[in-house]
Amino acid sequence: MSSKLRSLLPALFGGMLWGLCDASRILLHERLFLTGSDPLWLLGAGAAGAMALALPGGVLAGLSGLRPALRVRALWAGLLVPTLGAIAVRWFSDPPPFQAPFFLQGNPLAFGGIALGLLGAAWGVGRLPGAAQAALLVAALGLRAGLPSGGTAAEAQAQGQAAPQGDRPDVLLVTLDTTRYDRFGANGNARVDTRHFDALAAAGARFTAAAAVAPVTGPSHASMLSGAGPWDHGVLLNGVPLPADRPMLAELLKERGYATAAFVSAYVLDGELGFSRGFDVYDDDFGWLRGSDGLLMARLLAMSARHSAPDTVLERRGGDTADLALGWLRAHQRTDQPWFAWVHLFDAHGPYDPPPPYDTRYYQGDPYDPAHTSMQQVSDVAPYLKQSLKGVTDLDYVLARYDGEISYADSQLGRLLEAIPADTVVIVIGDHGESLGEHGVWFNHGDDLYETSVHVPLAVRWAGHIAPATVQTPFEGSDLAPTVLGLLGIAAPPAMTGQSAAPLLLPADLTTGAPPPRAMAAAMCFDRVANLEERKAGRITAPRWRMSSLRGPGSRYLLRELTGDASYFDLNADPTGLTDARADLLATPDGAALDGILNAQAAALFGSTATGRSAAETTDEVRQRLEALGYLDQ
Repeated sequence: MSSKLRSLLPALFGGMLWGLCDASRILLHERLFLTGSDPLWLLGAGAAGAMALALPGGVLAGLSGLRPALRVRALWAGLLVPTLGAIAVRWFSDPPPFQAPFFLQGNPLAFGGIALGLLGAAWGVGRLPGAAQAALLVAALGLRAGLPSGGTAAEAQAQGQAAPQGDRPDVLLVTLDTTRYDRFGANGNARVDTRHFDALAAAGARFTAAAAVAPVTGPSHASMLSGAGPWDHGVLLNGVPLPADRPMLAELLKERGYATAAFVSAYVLDGELGFSRGFDVYDDDFGWLRGSDGLLMARLLAMSARHSAPDTVLERRGGDTADLALGWLRAHQRTDQPWFAWVHLFDAHGPYDPPPPYDTRYYQGDPYDPAHTSMQQVSDVAPYLKQSLKGVTDLDYVLARYDGEISYADSQLGRLLEAIPADTVVIVIGDHGESLGEHGVWFNHGDDLYETSVHVPLAVRWAGHIAPATVQTPFEGSDLAPTVLGLLGIAAPPAMTGQSAAPLLLPADLTTGAPPPRAMAAAMCFDRVANLEERKAGRITAPRWRMSSLRGPGSRYLLRELTGDASYFDLNADPTGLTDARADLLATPDGAALDGILNAQAAALFGSTATGRSAAETTDEVRQRLEALGYLDQ
């Protein structure tokens, strides 16, 4: 054996041990649904990555010769280098949002001191007796693969398998990101193929006045799953963690014996922000290998990519997410335990890039033909969309690709519906809409509360329990969790300030004493235009000014906090809310009184101080990744 090889083998062996423990840590307590050979591949990837990092340690150990003691130290050097890599990931990454960095975090000199200290310790360990070294080796590897204080995934699964209280149906929640109400056949669109949602709506309850509480993915989902609006939980921007004291729908169902799983498709729903609470499985891993996102090598590469290409692996196609969800559903249908599954499909979010055949389903022709002039009216396009629109001259092409994304997401919904029992409670809802030129907003959302941004599709089916119906009563995004609990006969906790729509869906004798139907659905967001103007004027340094709206069965009222300007839209005459009809409202006999009531109620939403958490600045790292998805500065 060559001298070089003899110096490297102990280091590679130490790296292999370190990598196996790194992968074991993921297998033991990361909440991913791994099947078949996934665990073996993960172990192999963990070992290979750590061995590659350990190579410099072997070279360093071999510089001083090949005495047996040095070969032993090479083993410790092989453990040292990946350990330093793990420390570097934490040391040079921004802390989670709204958490202060630890002492000297990011300081390269301090990190250098740690590295020298560990190097000296590893060198000194090689002089200890063999038994002491073996004990230290076991302790070091045990710490790497050690279980978190909260217990293992297996323990969490065991807790979720407690005996259910009574006969509980299975529940499937599908959230459609960036999805307009008017793109569905059930809602009057004869062009876009949404056959699976349409069939679901025909068999159950279709809501015509469902509205998101915010035109942003994170806040909207936070409200749906916590049963409270942003004026209560304080989350108005992506990247802001949910308050830890907010009960989540999955937590309440898990307490009652449900197996729980979530499969999301975008970085903005990162489980570390609180969305994973209550889920036995929370799959937000977008790596090339299941679980690989948590491996050291992947984390080092991701840290580098966040600086050079911040949009790296921010989402995945709905088909990939649906595949994972279907695997979990098939596994749990072989048991008697009821389940709650949430599947999030991000496809309709820009850039619009549906896979074949949906990319050409609604457009024939040359979108780059100079004879087209319709794209000339498009302005102020978000930076993250510009590359996908480069050279496009026909607006119809862009709209067709958005419609293709809607049909593709609907096809994935169909796959999910085919795989579940007919008596499953199914809720399909959009998290917010998308403006396609209305009010001068092109291919974007998040900065306004116009109808196109917050009017969403919603259908609820429960065969044998919910009769087919069209529900015109307003539905607020925060009503989702209380509604699911109401359908299951579970009382919602007081912190869930949303209102259950179960009385609208179930027979009257099952909902005696329920509150009257909701009159209006509220929404809130930051007013980007106002905040940018105030920033430029030097009067604010973080987003402060908001807008609120109230959505009735046939109208929308919008109020801007900074200026007090209000708008009123008559949705019966103007379904997409393009024309401000407030002047017409004020001209009617009771219009001034009605305007005053709506104004006061919309203004009352600004009274909450909870949104101060969202008004703080996020970290540079989180901001980079959110900007890559189009969530720009406020």
